[in-house]
Amino acid sequence: MNLSASRLQRTAGFDGQLLLQSTSPASAAGNTCVPCDDDHATAHIKIVGFDIYFYSLSLCIIPVGVACNLFSVGVFVTSPAFRANSTAQFLIALLITDCLVLVGDFLRCLSMRNPHNYVYYTGLTFVDTSNVACKLIYYWRHRSIDRL
Repeated sequence: MNLSASRLQRTAGFDGQLLLQSTSPASAAGNTCVPCDDDHATAHIKIVGFDIYFYSLSLCIIPVGVACNLFSVGVFVTSPAFRANSTAQFLIALLITDCLVLVGDFLRCLSMRNPHNYVYYTGLTFVDTSNVACKLIYYWRHRSIDRL
């Protein structure tokens, strides 16, 4: 079927993308839809990229970072040679601060939505719906970094 010869109508697809739908009588049975924008592939790549970012952050980077920081704090605190050293005390403070930043990132990650298709992965929307929660989380994250 030649789409250029048929009449085309712009409609919105089920996921919000803009589609060209043929309105000719010959294609009424087939209901042919093709993407009308050239950025469809780019938008799909952005959605997949954000999915990779979200799941790697929430399932790998934050839990492993917190576990390794707590393990390192345990090593520095239990060793008398490390406790007496001022460098080790600075590293303990750095590890605790890094844990606070990661916890703040985890709270932000819980209510994160994909900016390309506006899907909330966890269903929690407290950063977008509560002004107090939004300010508290961002204050926590940035003040944790400023403590050092």
